[in-house]
Amino acid sequence: MINTSYTYETAVTYSDLGPDGLLDHRGLARMLQEAASIASDECGYGLTDGERTKVHWLLAAWRLELLERPGWRAEIAVETWPRSLDGFRSDRDYLVRSGGKLIARGASRWYLVSGSTGRLARITEEIRRAYPLEERCVFEEPLRKDGRSAPDAREVFASAAGRRDMDTNRHVNNIHYLEYALEALPEEVFAALPGTVEIVFRRQILQGTAFRCLYSRAPDGEHQVEITSGEGKDAVHHAFVWFY
Repeated sequence: MINTSYTYETAVTYSDLGPDGLLDHRGLARMLQEAASIASDECGYGLTDGERTKVHWLLAAWRLELLERPGWRAEIAVETWPRSLDGFRSDRDYLVRSGGKLIARGASRWYLVSGSTGRLARITEEIRRAYPLEERCVFEEPLRKDGRSAPDAREVFASAAGRRDMDTNRHVNNIHYLEYALEALPEEVFAALPGTVEIVFRRQILQGTAFRCLYSRAPDGEHQVEITSGEGKDAVHHAFVWFY
């Protein structure tokens, strides 16, 4: 099979490090987000192409798995490829190497959105031709499509989305959802963080939105964080985050 993936070469920056001085999930998410953005730009559907294409990609789900955690300035190669382009959705996978050694894996789900209406846009044949597909699948288990509120979930962190959190789509960037969820973890969990993080995004968070994070632990040991806003019938689930 001809390899049609894109490789983004970078290095671990200071902001990619956790408190112990090693690459953390936030840094990994930054690298994967950048790799996907540049790969899409190479295909003619990047950040600066919206005026011409009238569409853009919106992230719907992540799965990030850290196998090893290199330190500052370690050279990184992120290999990425779209493995599906169907209807309104595209699935994209990632393999991350340092010094030729596999250190992380990732998968993501994206939806095509109309720039004029903000609604889902159907993937056209022109878009399919622009993206070279590969059927390689990094994970055997598919990404989750949604989450469910835990009856024993308790509120442990609350804040409001500020200008510092906004991205070019004028809502909270996906990496900040991960940062919010990390704030909600018990200290002993954060200190020995599991290798895999999975996020399902349900509703964007706009500037000024007051949100809260609810933490629960499942019988199988998974740590779940719900990011919500509003009360009662006006309650909104913005995202579900799992650490395992």
